[in-house]
Amino acid sequence: MDERETQRAGYALTIPDALLGSEAMQRACATHNFREIFRLVNRRTGSSHADIAAAIGKMTSSRVSDIIRGVRGVRGQQVIERIADGFGIPGEMLGLPKRPWEGSSHDIDGAANGGTTVEAVTVSQAKARTPYVRENPGTLDLLAVAELRQQVQTLETRYATEPSTALIAEVGQHLGQLAYWHTHTTTYAVRRDLYAAQTEAPTLMGQLVWDASGRTDHDTPRTYFAQAAEAARELRDPVAEGLALLRTSFVALYGEKNPRTGLEIAQRSADTVENASHALAGLAVLHTAEGYAMLQQRRDCEKSLRNTEWHFSQVSTNDAAVSMFTPGLFGRLAGSCFLFLNETTRAQKVLEDTAKELREGSKSHAIALGNLTLAYIRQRKVEEAASTLGKAIDVVERNRGGGGLNLIFQAGRELQPWRAVPVVHELNDRLLNLIASA
Repeated sequence: MDERETQRAGYALTIPDALLGSEAMQRACATHNFREIFRLVNRRTGSSHADIAAAIGKMTSSRVSDIIRGVRGVRGQQVIERIADGFGIPGEMLGLPKRPWEGSSHDIDGAANGGTTVEAVTVSQAKARTPYVRENPGTLDLLAVAELRQQVQTLETRYATEPSTALIAEVGQHLGQLAYWHTHTTTYAVRRDLYAAQTEAPTLMGQLVWDASGRTDHDTPRTYFAQAAEAARELRDPVAEGLALLRTSFVALYGEKNPRTGLEIAQRSADTVENASHALAGLAVLHTAEGYAMLQQRRDCEKSLRNTEWHFSQVSTNDAAVSMFTPGLFGRLAGSCFLFLNETTRAQKVLEDTAKELREGSKSHAIALGNLTLAYIRQRKVEEAASTLGKAIDVVERNRGGGGLNLIFQAGRELQPWRAVPVVHELNDRLLNLIASA
């Protein structure tokens, strides 16, 4: 530690050797899990979000908080370099060249002559090893599975803003690799992590297929979600099983327009994760509220919304599904509930606030804008509806989200009584172009 402290004179923060050499930090660095890296630094060094932001530079404490909660990720070589320099993480641990502050040696466990240790395993080595393991499955280890899981999680992050059709092939390759590796697992630890991957990849594939189909293919995603739920039960992971069930409920609620079945499955999801994750339990209950709203059961809908708020108030950074607890989540679904209950003024207010909170350009953003358009139309606010629909079309043209597509076409149909209005006529042309491009 003394040598590294000397090398890093003038740096605001240097994490201790004990943390740098811990298994948790080693694994987080090897898989580029910056959420876990930030969490470890925050918890084990006592550094505040502001301290971390200042050490890294060009970063706010709110962004640090978002990364720890899983709301935002870390991208870009320069950002990763600033994180390495800010925390004093040797470059090789993050797949980077040796950092300017590093001396001739940075063995963090005192191994003589820089002997090879677990600490020396880097992201670049993991990526080089993965193709070898594909050809030689008998050498399958935790690092290879972790690298594949990281790739799946990266694709899941991209799903929020990119067309699903662009991601399906790569996820399909990962699913095939997992199926092949499953027949060659030898140790409990590898088998456990492989089951975890087999809950994540099919869940994402089900999302992608359903979204790419414009939410019209119901059987294929249900098959993937069932695979994920089965793997989660083998792993005894209620959160992964609950998520697979919740995704299945979406198919019934928004694809088949079957609120009773969707409500039942969403409630099963909430029951499954009741003692495991307030974030996912709250999300499941939030969707039961929408099911009740579709059925015009106002009292049950309001009760579920209150129950959701309680669950969300209990969410901590240690929640297994905290990454799903995103800004605007409650408002987007609550606004939809009020629309189904024909409370358009209430829906408008909630959705106007929510649209400002959601990640601009995301599929959730398009859905909120689509529902807000409907709230305006049903109050005969044509000018506001046309403006908001134009923004929703802008988003959907980029990400091709199935939920957003369905809503903007519904809004287009409901605007037809005003089709002679020039701005509405222009929007009709844009919708026709969107159909043609699809």
